[in-house]
Amino acid sequence: MAGGYTRSEHSMQGAFIFVLLGMFAVMSTLMVLLCAQMYRATVDNSQLNSQERLLSAYVRSMVRAQESGGAIEIGEENGIPVLCFKEVYDDEVYVTRLYEHDGSLYELFNDAAQEFNPDAGTAICSAGSFRASLDGQLLTVNMTDGSGKPCEVRVAMHCVNQAAEEPAA
Repeated sequence: MAGGYTRSEHSMQGAFIFVLLGMFAVMSTLMVLLCAQMYRATVDNSQLNSQERLLSAYVRSMVRAQESGGAIEIGEENGIPVLCFKEVYDDEVYVTRLYEHDGSLYELFNDAAQEFNPDAGTAICSAGSFRASLDGQLLTVNMTDGSGKPCEVRVAMHCVNQAAEEPAA
């Protein structure tokens, strides 16, 4: 057979193409799996960083927004460390409390005369612990995020209530 392929040569070409296509399919699948794993790791890391930034930014902004009234208090209610912000609306005293409960940072806004009920608050984000302290004009809030990573927020206060170091009622 001049110029033509024999049957065994034609079979070898077909097998070679089949092997190449198989290797392409395996490599493509492997690449997709590796990229998906890297993407998952990146998203998980981003969520952890975002959670820590959310936790510290939320506390910092609450303190900055409420400190102008000078009624920021640190205390303990029902055995739970609480950061309280007192405000007066229409001659009524209201209090916003930040605290950790059931693995989350909670915010509770209600009339100051109402009894503190930690279950009544709104969960803001995941938190493992929450404790605030005041040293002169420096408010320090130590927290852990949902993964247990510690986070500390320090805010220089412009206005501080004299009763800030006493437990809130």
